[in-house]
Amino acid sequence: MDVALLKSLVEHIVSTHHGYVKRELPRLAILAEKVVARHEPTTPQLSVIQSTLAQLDAELIHHLGKEELVLFPYIVKLEDARNTGANRPASCFGTVANPIAMMTQEHDAAGAMLTDLRRLSNGFVPPDGACPTYHAFYDGLKEFEQDLQQHIHLENNILFPRAVAMEGAAV
Repeated sequence: MDVALLKSLVEHIVSTHHGYVKRELPRLAILAEKVVARHEPTTPQLSVIQSTLAQLDAELIHHLGKEELVLFPYIVKLEDARNTGANRPASCFGTVANPIAMMTQEHDAAGAMLTDLRRLSNGFVPPDGACPTYHAFYDGLKEFEQDLQQHIHLENNILFPRAVAMEGAAV
């Protein structure tokens, strides 16, 4: 991945991190359903974990769609305009800082849900004697958290600031 080019970074985020979210959330939902059905009577926080995961799923899928359909194509067009000397592309949102502010708020909300999942799951550590499905579920949640943190870092700390700066320098 050539982070010198925002287009390359966008392609990496979509193929690697968005792809992971879209594959992993349905798998985690299935594991959650199995673990809740089997262990919820002795571990009532599992139903809260399941509902928090479902809320995270709904919000992230909507969030990814906005990035893929609106924000990321604009960033790529902005970079293309800079590289060809063309005028800044038109947008439906004024400045790129507007949707970036919204995406950043949504990243913060997702981070808060991950914090809740970590707390409710005792740091993604299943109880002694937990079945393999329970272990797979918590391992999956831990891996999901790690991937989403990297995903958010790439956007908040690299892609978004560079897009704002690029737009500010555009004609």
